[in-house]
Amino acid sequence: MSKNVAPDAAMTEEDRLAVLRGLGALDSEADPHFDRVTRLAAALFGAPRAAIVLVDRDRLWHKSIIGLPRREYPRAGSLADVMIARREALISGDIGKDARFDDVRDLLTQVDVTFYACAPLTTHDGAVVGLLAVGDPEPHADGTDDQLAALKDLADMATDHLMADAHRLAVERGRRLDRQRRDLALEAAGLGEFEWDLADDRMVVNDQMKTMTGLTRDSAGGEGGDLSYRFVHPEDRERLRAEVDRSLRETGRYRAEYRIQRPDSGEVRWMLGAGTVVLGDDGKARKIIGVVQDITDRKRDEDQRETLMAELDHRIKNVLAAVQSLAAQSARRTSSAEAFMESFSGRLKAMAKAHELLTATRWRGASLGSIVEAELGGLGQGQAVWSGPDFFLTPRAANAMSLALHELATNAIKYGALSMDGGRVMLDWRKRPDGGFALDWTEIGGPPVQPPTRTGFGAVLLDRVTGRELGGVGKISYPREGLRAHITAARDALAEPGVGRAEAAALAEAAEQKSGVSIGAAGVAGGVDGLRLLIVEDATLLALELEAGLVEAGATIVGTAGDVDEALGLAEVTLDAAVLDVNLGGKLVTPVAQRLAARGIPFVFATGYGERGAPGGFSAPIVRKPYNIQQIVRAVAEAVGR
Repeated sequence: MSKNVAPDAAMTEEDRLAVLRGLGALDSEADPHFDRVTRLAAALFGAPRAAIVLVDRDRLWHKSIIGLPRREYPRAGSLADVMIARREALISGDIGKDARFDDVRDLLTQVDVTFYACAPLTTHDGAVVGLLAVGDPEPHADGTDDQLAALKDLADMATDHLMADAHRLAVERGRRLDRQRRDLALEAAGLGEFEWDLADDRMVVNDQMKTMTGLTRDSAGGEGGDLSYRFVHPEDRERLRAEVDRSLRETGRYRAEYRIQRPDSGEVRWMLGAGTVVLGDDGKARKIIGVVQDITDRKRDEDQRETLMAELDHRIKNVLAAVQSLAAQSARRTSSAEAFMESFSGRLKAMAKAHELLTATRWRGASLGSIVEAELGGLGQGQAVWSGPDFFLTPRAANAMSLALHELATNAIKYGALSMDGGRVMLDWRKRPDGGFALDWTEIGGPPVQPPTRTGFGAVLLDRVTGRELGGVGKISYPREGLRAHITAARDALAEPGVGRAEAAALAEAAEQKSGVSIGAAGVAGGVDGLRLLIVEDATLLALELEAGLVEAGATIVGTAGDVDEALGLAEVTLDAAVLDVNLGGKLVTPVAQRLAARGIPFVFATGYGERGAPGGFSAPIVRKPYNIQQIVRAVAEAVGR
């Protein structure tokens, strides 16, 4: 009996409610078995009220009552929560004076009795589903141990009746309830169900199966099994048939993934099918039953996860390589460790600021005003003044502008207008007739300007990086009254600030600043000495460093291209080999590779996506980013057969 079962203190309220509802007793008809228990409980204490109470989520429903006007009451403010939490039987002659109720007495808004006796109804699995309660508006003497034991026995009797009724109900429902549950499960999971009677060659399907396959009737001739494969994609049909036949022959069941082609729309969907053979009394196969699930979304998610992992790998390598490239470029043009750290740290911070702005917009881009604010906002009041429309730049253009403004600001602080208290910098940008924009940097109030005797990295970056990344030009002039810079950008440097998530992802991929290379010791020997090479790379930082490293290794660079069209033009010149970045502004370099292959010119693929990211159909060596110049030299040497 249930009296030997202790309540499960670890059971959650949802678990308890699930057990209660599984009994099927809520809102059921009156039952003389429970009424007898209630009468005995009331007589045990000589009380006018007694009830078998089932504690639902928000209500108390009484399976049996004596002295109460109705069967249902609110749960809030009652003694039910107190007794479920206490999980033991008790007798209180006067709950108004009983110290056991001191901490909850103010919460008992639904209690109108003074005497109270109660025992929990605990099922075999330890769930307290209800209470056997006795009450009287008048106080009683404290109960005896015999009364408490008898109350527990009556509660156990009520619980046993509940369990017995639940068992009978389950038996009565039988297959009907199982079928309903199975149908609900199939519907919720989007499962199509079929049953193929082998003797009658009759196929029976549910509504979901009809929806997926295009069958219009609940049953049809099985056509010797061919009906099962009618909706399977032609490319998968024979493979699936062979796999199912083999599995059924060897194990009596099968499980397979395949595609179907919907007959109404031609749409291709992925399915997971599983089935088993049902044997008759004679041991022979009588039926094949099974289910089919649409797993198209799962397949799509798997493909997206694989793509995202490849993209994450690509971007991490790009960031590492870009940092390496900045370090190498800074080191080439500084003569001391202190100067290197100062220039490299500043450029790295400029990149970090640009990335922060891009991250805030999920890599849709960044406004030109926010980039200027990030680079010049920390100056003293009045030292920098800027104005212009709120242009929204692509990620690639944002990175370029951030680096360009950083170089100009650094130069102004060291040598220009911002090196003196009265010096000022003025920025103005405006739209151009071709849809792009132009920006002017003007310095005034600084020391007299002298044109530099050599071209530094800042000037190279402004001239080549911003020019290529922005699709325009970057020029510096040196009038005596103050340095001036003029930067133009093409329409492609601007993005729409309100693009959707999918467009933003595509924009980030197409316009992302690509990685740089890590250069080892200068003058890498062997491999490419005397070769005429073409570099195809849309990330100008990388192209600059790659060019310098290959020249130091003894090669001659006949051209550097940043997009497919430019590369196709340079592919016609006299060449010995080429280094091809796989992705050029979101476009594959495949047309360039095809043209070079047609001319018999060997080449090397460079990619941040790994070997799977390189175009197929070529025997070219593949170098994965981030790489160093030795790897490129070895790959080119391999390509030309050295």
